[in-house]
Amino acid sequence: MDVKTLLLEYLPKARIMQLATSVNGQPWACNLHYYSDSELNLYWGSSPQARHSQEITQNAKVAAVIMIHEDSPEEKYVIGVTYEGVADYIGEPDPELVSDFEAKLDRKPSGLYRIKPSKIVLFDNKDFPDSPRQEWSPDAEENLTHWLSRHKSRTSQEFLGNLRL
Repeated sequence: MDVKTLLLEYLPKARIMQLATSVNGQPWACNLHYYSDSELNLYWGSSPQARHSQEITQNAKVAAVIMIHEDSPEEKYVIGVTYEGVADYIGEPDPELVSDFEAKLDRKPSGLYRIKPSKIVLFDNKDFPDSPRQEWSPDAEENLTHWLSRHKSRTSQEFLGNLRL
């Protein structure tokens, strides 16, 4: 199963993320409603006066955690998503983004912020029971797509052989 495909399936199922910021070595975490797009960016509305918003202006490197499924006696598996990336205030957002945000969360965003992921970790012991920690990054996907486009004529055996180098 493709990790990005699963992330695109899972992220719309949850509504709350925990955002972590840090300034001068002092960490801070808060809970926020979020919306995710097809590029796996996360969006949330916040006041510029909120502590996390103030900290993002000083240090845009953030982390976020989203619990998709917590294990229970009936369903004994965990699915969680962890983000590492850069956050920014996006100002006047695209009307389509605002509409999608409102449709998911039943609220209009004010002061819209975004995390552009540099790395996403999917912990999923339902779909990956033998290796539940799966990583995805936009750079890795872009590099693989570029490599495959340059080597279209290679056989799968050649491709696999190169992966073992």
